[in-house]
Amino acid sequence: MQGPDSSGVTEVQKKLLLFLTAIIIALVTFLILHIFGITETGKRMEFQTISIGAWSGHTNPAYYFIQNANEWEDIWNQHQRIFLPPSPPPEVDFSTMTVIAVFMGQCPTSGYEIEVKGIIDTGLTTVVKVEKTYPGKELGVFPTITYPYHIIKVYKIDKYVIFHTFTRVK
Repeated sequence: MQGPDSSGVTEVQKKLLLFLTAIIIALVTFLILHIFGITETGKRMEFQTISIGAWSGHTNPAYYFIQNANEWEDIWNQHQRIFLPPSPPPEVDFSTMTVIAVFMGQCPTSGYEIEVKGIIDTGLTTVVKVEKTYPGKELGVFPTITYPYHIIKVYKIDKYVIFHTFTRVK
């Protein structure tokens, strides 16, 4: 058995300290990944699509987490401004529901899509998984400007929301 070095620390103490440091780093890393929904651990939340499509009056890319009727009406009216006549915003009870709206912005052709694929309650945050789809070289597209969007409602969210976006090519 080896005795303490010049600092008074034994070889066993060094190994124990190294082991505990590795455990702490692993736990902190897992916690950070969990908070951002990367570990896919947590409770999946059910949601309902209000509207999804390729044409919207909302022409800029944006993600919205909507908790009140005034903001909902503003975003819905901006979305509907290209339709004649524009439809009124669907009824949402904001005491029990939250609306999430994702807009891809202007796209040069057909074949682009945006969709909420899942919502995960990690316990500390809520992660909204958003998939952006781009047309591949093999996909026939139409030369028309599109504005893809997806609007959903989900039971009330009272945590910090993180949008996690991933992409796919058709």
